[in-house]
Amino acid sequence: MNWKTALKAGISILILFLVVRAIDPELLFRVMGQANPAWLLWALLWFIVSKLIGAFRFNDLLKTDGIHLDTRPQLRLYWLGMYYNLLLPGGISGDGYKIKILMDHFGRPLRQLFSITLFDRLSGVLALGQLCLVLAFGLPVLQPWWWLWALGLLVSVPVSWILFRKMIKSTVPVWVRTSLQSLGVQVAQTIATLGIIFALGQSANWLGYSLVFLVSSVVAMLPITIGGAGARELTFLWGAQVLALDPERSVAIAFLFYLISTGVALFGLVFSFKPVLKNSAKS
Repeated sequence: MNWKTALKAGISILILFLVVRAIDPELLFRVMGQANPAWLLWALLWFIVSKLIGAFRFNDLLKTDGIHLDTRPQLRLYWLGMYYNLLLPGGISGDGYKIKILMDHFGRPLRQLFSITLFDRLSGVLALGQLCLVLAFGLPVLQPWWWLWALGLLVSVPVSWILFRKMIKSTVPVWVRTSLQSLGVQVAQTIATLGIIFALGQSANWLGYSLVFLVSSVVAMLPITIGGAGARELTFLWGAQVLALDPERSVAIAFLFYLISTGVALFGLVFSFKPVLKNSAKS
């Protein structure tokens, strides 16, 4: 373990310590133990759907560089990237793994594959921001700044197009399709989170919890903790204070989502024992 990884592990532990200090751990585990399993299954299935959409978006972006992957190797590569995202902070390890595999298999230069992978992430962040702004219109505490949310939505579209043209240099239909896929990923994950919210009996406050979830998803992407551990929980705790939500249930939602996402990503371990693209892709 190098010093950077050790530092981020320490930050993860510190954040989790601060979260635990701010809540009642006994109540937290009691709340989680009372979760409706049917709704948790709903959350699991929709999270998998979100990852499938994300995999097809990444494949569509690869096609702009002349890389064509069949469905099975495409999904194996994507799931392996998710698995390696658990090992190092910020998802950097998973992205680096995918770039290396594609460089070795297709002989493509680092620069273009890096641009594709980076845009894949940025398009997801933009979609997260757009959904956050849409949900903000529905919360009374945030409605006084409605003009700011509207301006953000208007600006996000040309920003997405400019980034696409600079990094991908493809056609409008590809931009539209991948932008819709990015929204699809975030909508599916929000629906998954609604399952967790309903599982904990918090349907009356679904809008507030959903908005905090979207904000926490952005925070979890930052390379400051191991696999986002603690970052999402702390954001939920902060959001609970701002929007007057239940702190224990807020942390429970974050923790259950983390368990679901980790469990789905760990499935990538199955594909780590043999070459992921050997004799299964073409360009």
